[in-house]
Amino acid sequence: MIKEPDTLMLIGFMGAGKTTVGKEIARQHHSKFLDIDSEIERVAGQTISEIFETRGEVGFRQLETEVLNDVQTFNGIVATGGGVVERQENLEVLQHSPATVIYLHGNLESTIGRLILEGQRPLLQEKSTAEFFALWQKRDPKYQQIANFTVETVGKKPSRIAAEIIALFSANQDELALLQLRSQIDAFDRQIFQTIAERFQIVEDIARYKEKFGIATIQNNRMIQQRIALKSDFSANKDITDDMIDNIMTILMQAAIDKEVKQLNR
Repeated sequence: MIKEPDTLMLIGFMGAGKTTVGKEIARQHHSKFLDIDSEIERVAGQTISEIFETRGEVGFRQLETEVLNDVQTFNGIVATGGGVVERQENLEVLQHSPATVIYLHGNLESTIGRLILEGQRPLLQEKSTAEFFALWQKRDPKYQQIANFTVETVGKKPSRIAAEIIALFSANQDELALLQLRSQIDAFDRQIFQTIAERFQIVEDIARYKEKFGIATIQNNRMIQQRIALKSDFSANKDITDDMIDNIMTILMQAAIDKEVKQLNR
């Protein structure tokens, strides 16, 4: 069993959920929580936006390094800023830190969606989509470099992510790699079901269209052609068999038909 850390440091891109997950870990584990951005604001006597306006990003990063050094032995959970990996000094601090560093890894789509909901983020407001993507690609390997563990976050609620992280410290050493692989599988499962949920939204639109133009709900020829196309597209993948495609498409098609019929009969 690995030693439970005195200090747990969460890293990841802006919008990865570091603060939310950190608070949830602290709640589940009855620990203290500290957010580096909030600590920077306390030390500077300014908000993050005001620091960027008056001191620029260089001034903000200097403050960030000072605070990062100070919290290395904080007894609890620390959420870092997304740009903590921008300075070499910070990378060195984290690489030699007594804290255990956890990388909350998501994807760009979910991250941007969360940032839009949150609102005020200086870098999001200033950069184009292409620049934002380039920043993502630049930072990702640095997070990977300094992390002791990586936990996948896509599609997972903060309580689930927190529970996965806490589970790391009740596992045997030889179980750790397995836990991280399972974290990836769990994220993929949630992406699959999120995609299915979005598919049903399109089914509703199709039902309305069919109702408007008097088109039959069941179109057997289209269903057959869809299966043929999928089997052709995935013919080189030995894991995606024809039987798998038939079974999955049967479930999806029947569920879609049931939803269309129910919607049309309301």
